[in-house]
Amino acid sequence: MISVICITFNQSEYIEKSLQSVLSQIINGPFEIIIHDDVSTDGTIDILKEYEKRFPDKIRLILETENQHSQNIDFFSKIVKDHANGKYIAICEGDDYWTDVNKLQLQFEALEAHPECDMCACKADMISEDGRHILGEIRPREGDGILTIEDVIMGGGNYVATAGLFFRKSMFDHMMGFEKIRSLDYCHQMKGSLRGGIYYIDKSMVAYRRYSKSSVTNLITNNENAMSRQCEQEKMILKTLDRETSNKYHEVIEKRLLDYEQSFYKQLKDRESDILERLNGFQGKKVFLWGMGPRGRDLEKFLKEVKIEIQGVCDITVSQIENKSICESAYFSCDEVMKSADVILASVTGAYNYLVKSDFKGIVINMQEYMPRA
Repeated sequence: MISVICITFNQSEYIEKSLQSVLSQIINGPFEIIIHDDVSTDGTIDILKEYEKRFPDKIRLILETENQHSQNIDFFSKIVKDHANGKYIAICEGDDYWTDVNKLQLQFEALEAHPECDMCACKADMISEDGRHILGEIRPREGDGILTIEDVIMGGGNYVATAGLFFRKSMFDHMMGFEKIRSLDYCHQMKGSLRGGIYYIDKSMVAYRRYSKSSVTNLITNNENAMSRQCEQEKMILKTLDRETSNKYHEVIEKRLLDYEQSFYKQLKDRESDILERLNGFQGKKVFLWGMGPRGRDLEKFLKEVKIEIQGVCDITVSQIENKSICESAYFSCDEVMKSADVILASVTGAYNYLVKSDFKGIVINMQEYMPRA
């Protein structure tokens, strides 16, 4: 009834935890695990072959000889249509893992009980690359219920966690034009919500590893050209969806398209007076910036321009402390910042939530409030 698809590339550090979390599922009936490796070179393939030997009745490997992602080939759709035998499809990428042994059973029961829905999602914990810290959660609403197509369009690709997606294979029987532009999680979520919305279970059952090594998210986030290309593709996807649905969701699509014109830096500039009013009272205190993703980098640039002095920057995902940032700020370890800072400017809500639950005794400010739109 269920095919679990695991996508991996150079994830030897994480893949066993991912596979063990899938194999430990308790469910009324058999399920298969299809693992696609995109020409790993770090020993991942050896681990996969060992698991295939140990679990030949469950695991099937698809080992590419040429890297598919670099050629923009939509191998995921091909796996779903040509290799998966299940009525339902679940996803667990090689750097993520599941945290509830009943995940598959609960999502199976949810879609069986809601035939109007093509997709199910669940709450997720966002963890650091090393797995030591819970940085926040991916939780689109409180309580179980329906996430509408409008919610999904406005939410973007990170609205729900990919590791928590569970959907009907029939979703891929007829591919729409917007799906063929590029195979993105965002596309799958919009397609999954078109018929009756996504059924959401408000229970944390998966862990999403933020900025893990070799992850597509990490590669794109740290490459401005790649980020720009993906933004342009997403805009084309939304415009195509608008045409294919006869402008039924035109208003929300137009609203979402505006977000692509609002860079994080521009959002900060638009709120400059409010930010200065809030931060000017911290002169003379030790102020650090926490989180050096896209929001963090634009925030650092903004702070330098408006002459708000910071002592340095840090990020749980950054391992090379001795380097300097783009704006020449010094990197500090997170432990050092938590010991010495008076004020921490959290560039994202996940970092803010992590810090307010930690032992840090100083002031934490959620700067994502000033740059909310992605």
